[in-house]
Amino acid sequence: MNSQEEGWNKTFKSFKNFSDKTGKYDNWLDKHSEILSESNQIPIVDLGCGFGGNTLYLIEMGYDVISCDFSDEALNGLKRNIPDATIMKFNMLSGLPFKDASRRIIIADLSIHYFLWTDTKKVANDIQRVLMNEGVFLFRVNSVNDRNYGAGKGIVIQENYFNINGRFKRFFSEESLKELFQDWELLYLKEDTTKRYGHEKILWEVAARKRDKSL
Repeated sequence: MNSQEEGWNKTFKSFKNFSDKTGKYDNWLDKHSEILSESNQIPIVDLGCGFGGNTLYLIEMGYDVISCDFSDEALNGLKRNIPDATIMKFNMLSGLPFKDASRRIIIADLSIHYFLWTDTKKVANDIQRVLMNEGVFLFRVNSVNDRNYGAGKGIVIQENYFNINGRFKRFFSEESLKELFQDWELLYLKEDTTKRYGHEKILWEVAARKRDKSL
């Protein structure tokens, strides 16, 4: 078990009110209901599912979901609170264990901003591999303006990537997102806020569609 996995296990284990966390979500996916409906027949992949709030939202909306994380504590807690949930354990940096062009929708809510830039590109490319043509990646990531949650703080590892008390976090600008997803069709790109964690958190919300390379 690597240090990052151990750190996340400690984080999730420390929450005695795990079920309360699972039940909290901020409806960010509401505006993407038309996109989500494209995956009525194919389970949606929830990458870095954590407490499982997005999983619960999607299940309540009638979707099948595959909840993925590399923390045993997160997956065990999610399974306790949502017994019918389908869970998978893996590290995104080792590759997504799904066949090429096998998924219509993948979501990642605040879970792909913990990596070096080369690894971030690797994860994005693997998500593109797994998505069908015209499939959509819905995600949120830290903004460079997210001062309440570490932007510009800690030890600089790379531009906008910091070691903050042992936790590595990346913060995105609009330009860096457009660079990362230059081969995709950006359907939605907006800096927004959420108060789901107590203090106001500034983040980017993105819907990126995989281009049909056969055209």
